[in-house]
Amino acid sequence: MPLPRKKDDGGTGAPVLNILSAHVKLFDVEEHTEPYTVTRKSDGTQFTLDPGFKCTVEVIDDGADGTHNGAKFFESFKYKKELRRPTVTKDGRLEPVSDEADAPWVNKENSKLGQLTNVRKPGYFEDASIPELSAEDLEDFEMLCRIKPKKNPNSGQVIGSTIDWETMQPLPKKPVVVAPAEEDDESSFASMPF
Repeated sequence: MPLPRKKDDGGTGAPVLNILSAHVKLFDVEEHTEPYTVTRKSDGTQFTLDPGFKCTVEVIDDGADGTHNGAKFFESFKYKKELRRPTVTKDGRLEPVSDEADAPWVNKENSKLGQLTNVRKPGYFEDASIPELSAEDLEDFEMLCRIKPKKNPNSGQVIGSTIDWETMQPLPKKPVVVAPAEEDDESSFASMPF
């Protein structure tokens, strides 16, 4: 007699969301400027993670029927290594590339963190006078984005949700509403000098 089967649902407990245009808020933002180690609670396995910002994302408005309003998931926005490309010296020799271990970590414009930075601080990569991005800049920051299922890059298994970085954009500016003028009676016009 064969044994019963049971499908593995992934079991991470993280919500799996697929929202085309969500209004989200970031909170519990932490910045790590150097690689850091975390320990998985379930089995004690340690991992070294790249530096960046990690935070909790809350769906304020799912842009639909509100089913996913209030859903929360964890997200990270990572710094990238600034790898130097090989260059040719004046005498025609190829200058070696620096070792990746020695390359500095930077906020690259064409990355998830770079896109978030541009949404939070427009013109950041063109204007050096704009202060560096900090955790305080991102705490309670709200924006629009697409949320999609997050997959384990090795197994392809869906393990939660992530922000589609290419869709991040600022919230639309609300129009200024001017209160209508109160209607005056004719007696107030009589006292005006014309």
